[in-house]
Amino acid sequence: MNQYGYIDAGFRVFGLHKLIAGECSCGDKECKAAGKHPIASNWQHTPEWSDEQLETMEELDHFKTGFGVLVDGYLIIDVDARNGGVESFSQLCKDTGLDLLGESGFAVETGSGGGSMHIYFKHSGKPLMQHHEKYKGIDFKSSGYIVGAGSLHKSGLEYEELHGDPSDVDEAPQALLDILKKPDSYRAHTQLGAIDVTALQAVEILSHISPDCDYDTWIRCGMALHHTFNGDGIAIWDDWSRKGASYPDFEKIQRHWHSFGKCQTPVQFGTLIHYAEQNGYSQPITFECQEFATGSTPIVDIKRPPGLVGEICDWINASSRYKLESLSVAAAITAIGNIAGLKYIDARDGMTANLLTFCVAGSSTGKEHIQQCFSSCLRAAGLIDAMHGAIKSEQEIIRNITRHQAAFYSIDELGIVLRKIIHSRNASYLEGVIGIIMSAYSKADAFLPVGGDVKEALKVELKNEAAACEKKISENEDKTGAVKKRLEQVMHALDNISNGIEKPFLSMIGYTTPVTFNAIMDYENATNGFLARATIFEEPETNPKPNKPKASKSIPDKLAAKLQQLYSAGEYDILASKRIEFYGNQTPIETTSEAGARLDEILLDFWEMAEDAKDTGLESIPRRGYELCAKISFILAIPEGLRTLEHVEWAYALIKDDITRKIRLAASNINTEESPVDSIVVKIQGILEASDEGETQGVIINRCRPHKKEAVLKVLLALEEKGMVQKKTEKHKYRKIDIVKYKAL
Repeated sequence: MNQYGYIDAGFRVFGLHKLIAGECSCGDKECKAAGKHPIASNWQHTPEWSDEQLETMEELDHFKTGFGVLVDGYLIIDVDARNGGVESFSQLCKDTGLDLLGESGFAVETGSGGGSMHIYFKHSGKPLMQHHEKYKGIDFKSSGYIVGAGSLHKSGLEYEELHGDPSDVDEAPQALLDILKKPDSYRAHTQLGAIDVTALQAVEILSHISPDCDYDTWIRCGMALHHTFNGDGIAIWDDWSRKGASYPDFEKIQRHWHSFGKCQTPVQFGTLIHYAEQNGYSQPITFECQEFATGSTPIVDIKRPPGLVGEICDWINASSRYKLESLSVAAAITAIGNIAGLKYIDARDGMTANLLTFCVAGSSTGKEHIQQCFSSCLRAAGLIDAMHGAIKSEQEIIRNITRHQAAFYSIDELGIVLRKIIHSRNASYLEGVIGIIMSAYSKADAFLPVGGDVKEALKVELKNEAAACEKKISENEDKTGAVKKRLEQVMHALDNISNGIEKPFLSMIGYTTPVTFNAIMDYENATNGFLARATIFEEPETNPKPNKPKASKSIPDKLAAKLQQLYSAGEYDILASKRIEFYGNQTPIETTSEAGARLDEILLDFWEMAEDAKDTGLESIPRRGYELCAKISFILAIPEGLRTLEHVEWAYALIKDDITRKIRLAASNINTEESPVDSIVVKIQGILEASDEGETQGVIINRCRPHKKEAVLKVLLALEEKGMVQKKTEKHKYRKIDIVKYKAL
């Protein structure tokens, strides 16, 4: 089969860029459509060629390795096996009650193999849906183009006929057309809830956004339209883009549009509304809306974070032998903050995405699995080289953030490490560790001052690397331009070295047991910047029930792809150097007006909490609350590109719980000697409030150590008499004997 078989059947064809040794002749070394995109920019206006024109095109090698076929008056079912298309096609056949492959007179197996194919039908009626949310991995093409049979795929295989030829194409079955009929409106999700959006409403909203906006905004507008209209809104995006001075050509519009369909973290329609509001859009369009937010305070489950962070949590929990849901949240949030942190910035408050997170759980409960999952996330994104498993000294921390801009610490038995650092009077190499951690942590958007010796060592290292880059360039070894870009980064670092280390990105996640960690949460440590800035994730159950894993311990391919995309979407370049860094302009994450107003309220809430804590001297703990809330909500928003009310409310619930527990733990330790009764009361309250099912007398006594049993029982009785706790007798879950449990009222 070649282009003439299509021409004889009435199809219009055009030449594609050649494949040469697996690379595209277009000149783009990173071409995402090698051998599959048109030579002519006006391919959509392809005429019926004369014999002389075809002969000239052949002489120019336009059809050397392949040709495109204009989809005009046809419907092509494009099945992509790599994205679940084969399974979706089977379901489509069941839903239509037809063998669609058999119904088609002409079908082609694509060069990617594995069941990928093009199934041809005639259709000259109304436009159809290009994507259907029920059939993942299938494009229903009634416009655009496809690659013709006989063309070469970059895999080395050809597009081959499964049956028939272009002259055998039959009319599309009505059952298929009924499924693909475009709806009058599309369901989208915004701050208002689920709304129904029409094309005209989208055009009206876009009219308030300049098509000459910055590149990121332009791309996000396209992604929002693609996601909202299930891949059918390209004409809306193109018409709007054409009004701008920086309009590319339609081919580039199409290439972007096609890539949006493969995006693992789609942009929601609410982002489009947000951009419009920033540019004067104030009169809301009347949407048909069946679900909407009531404005009431939402009930937030802090073990179920929204978005991509929640997806990571689901995988960790499903693959765990013992579910540690709080620790799963810690690992997921910290991982996303690390993966995206170099590239993105909070446009509202300038917050960075690095975190200090402490995971507290009993011995032998499965903390190791959480650590492994955290490492898997960084490995999937290509950041594992910047992860460290120990803190040896102040000097080693500085060395780590000079090797890479990022330093991600994941430390087992953190409580023991902290105890050594806190009591390091006889270990000079540990002195200053907390100080350098806090200094580097807080300088993620600035410069970290360093000593003269460190500066000189850095200069030598950078000059050596610059010389190596210049040599590669002079010897024509920079085929991709990556070495030149690396040289620019090195020279930038040299120019700024007198200021110190630029934008060091230090984060830490640590794992410890309650006994070890609780003991160091005294007044001094609780109020210093280190523990006050950390977020504590604690598992109250010291004997979690075994869980049969329902997922592989290996990170799922789809989730790994999302993490890779989140990292590679930036301008990172690790081709010329393995150094993990980014010094360009960070992408700002905007905040909706509703979310911004709520953050203003939350700032006052934490101020009031600090006022209430003044009597105990612990006001510095809630004073850090807003910073933590802003950071967490910012991290949640990064994959979606816009901070919404949902992100803010979830972060607020998490941090408010964290602040309360830190104050309670510190107050308990402070009162242990001065007011032991108060200390026991605080500990019992914390134990019971963390348990939905209550705890037995024995568990309460053990967790109130070092207080004596008699003192704990006396306080427990007093709390019961005052109606602050309730004693209930119930059957043991497994042994079927009567047990006594205490619950908080």
